[in-house]
Amino acid sequence: MSPEQPIQKTPRRIKPADAMMGEAARLDAIAAQLMAVQRHWNDPNREFHLAAALKASRDAWHAIQTALAEGVLTLPPDVQHNLLILSVYADSKIRTCESIPSADTLGSLIALTRTLAGSLKEWQVAA
Repeated sequence: MSPEQPIQKTPRRIKPADAMMGEAARLDAIAAQLMAVQRHWNDPNREFHLAAALKASRDAWHAIQTALAEGVLTLPPDVQHNLLILSVYADSKIRTCESIPSADTLGSLIALTRTLAGSLKEWQVAA
């Protein structure tokens, strides 16, 4: 190879750590969206904002389930199992928020979402 030849870059593959950071950022954004709904619980447009936030939350948790099923998140088996359990639990919390909306129920979904986002960040740092 001569110095005049440009170095060709190989396409960058998405690393598991990148996928986890992406999900962590997404979960942080969703938690912020849910917190905004909670803060403005008496807002006349609450139902619309709540529905949008819960849809975003459901989509994120389902994306995590899909990533686990497709093997995109290469985590230890026990962590994968726990993450799957959390995602199913989150789905039940979302259904509860939809059927019996309350600021308290929303608070437990927010806490779960923020906790997982923080855990995924810790995994990225450790990786």
